[in-house]
Order: sequence, then C-alpha cells, then structure tokens
Amino acid sequence: MEIICGINSVYEAMRAGKRRVYGIFINEGKKGGPLEKLTNLAAEQRIKITPVNRQKMQDLTHVETNQGVAAEVDNFKYLSIEELLDLSKKTGEPPFIIILDQVNDPHNLGAIIRTAHLLGAHGIVIPKDNAAMIGPASTKAASGAVEYLPIAKVTNLSNCINILKNNNVWVVGAEGESSKTIYQYDFTTPTAIVLGGEGRGLRRLVKEHCDDLLTIPMKGKIDSFNVSVAGAIFMSEVIRQRASKNYAIKP
Repeated sequence: MEIICGINSVYEAMRAGKRRVYGIFINEGKKGGPLEKLTNLAAEQRIKITPVNRQKMQDLTHVETNQGVAAEVDNFKYLSIEELLDLSKKTGEPPFIIILDQVNDPHNLGAIIRTAHLLGAHGIVIPKDNAAMIGPASTKAASGAVEYLPIAKVTNLSNCINILKNNNVWVVGAEGESSKTIYQYDFTTPTAIVLGGEGRGLRRLVKEHCDDLLTIPMKGKIDSFNVSVAGAIFMSEVIRQRASKNYAIKP
C-alpha cells in the first residue's frame, strides 16, 4: 500500500475505483466545500475517515502542500510499454505517448501527467532508474489524473523507443538547439514525444534513437522552458493539429 495526498487526488482515487482506498486521514478541524464532497463519497463507499494532527499528516505524506487530506491506497500499477501501446491502439486514434528521460522532480512529473491527461495523450513512459515515480508529491501535483492516465515503467528508454518505432510510432525529441520547430511537424501521425530531464535535456543515446528533434520557438533572454511547460506546449500543438482530423477531442 502507499499514501496519496491532496483533496482532488484522494477524491479521484475513490471516484475512479482503479485501486482500493483503505482509509482517509483529514487534519483535525478541517472543513470546507470541496472537503464535504470528498467525505460524502467516502461515506457512500464506507471508507473510514481518521482525524489527525498536522504533524501526523506531514509524517504520513512528507508533502508540505498536502491540503490536510491523505489516503492509504493500493500501490500504483505500472504497465509495460507493450501494454501501453496496446491500450493506445484501442482508442481509435493514432498513438500519442509522452516519454520522460530522467525527469527527477515529482512536481514536474505530476504536472506533466495532469497536462497529458487533459490534452489527450494515451499514456506516459518513465524509466525505472534516476527518475521521479508515482508517490505522494507527484500524485498531488497531478490532481487526480494519475488515476486515469496509463503509465509505463521501463528499464531502458532506448529499447522502449525501438519498440515504438517497430510499431510504426514516430518518436520525436524536445531539443532546444534543433533547427526544426514543433510547428513544422505533422503530429497527426502516431507520435511519441520525448522530454528531457531538468537542466540536462535529452541524453545523447536517447537523442540518437529519436526519428526527429524539435524545438519550441523562443524570443526571451533565458535559454529554456521548464520541462512541464515545454511538455504542455508540445501537447497543445498535438491536440490542435489532431482537432482538424476530427479525432475524439473534448471541446
């Protein structure tokens, strides 16, 4: 079992029903509208709520911005790249997958998961080592999207990329020094986007395995976007282009 925290994260875990919620912890004296929605659903599902003090909440979550709410749930189930690819093919749309190359900040991971879910990505791939995993901080930052977006964990990103390419998925890397921009690329084809880690970008070997490298046009004096922001810009361009193909995109 593991701990998740945040009002939306706990509420969506109950609502999605993909993993069991064993118990909920709420800061003593905490009240409010969003919390009432959560406690009502917990009552419907007969999930025990335990009041705790702030220190106990901090000890449970190790997240300062825990919103005074946590839950004990089943461990998150990661998929294999093959399972993720099969799920993406069943959507009736060209696969749209996000690959993270050693993104270490759990808040960035959570933000990318939230954006990927909202902008129609079929799943995310993270490496087994040297990367943030699903946990209290990333789940809180994802605001419930963890419960809906398939996430694969792989041992070797280069092998993962080769598997995607062998299944006719074009793999493009986010690279600030590329001469080709995201607005010159056709994202209506089966696509996987690789985002590099904070401050380091894509590793050389991962970059070499990509079919193409794309940049985001910039005018400012600093040299790069935060990885979660860069991911949002890439994903927004994908959904913009795919809207013209009448794929199932929510207005």
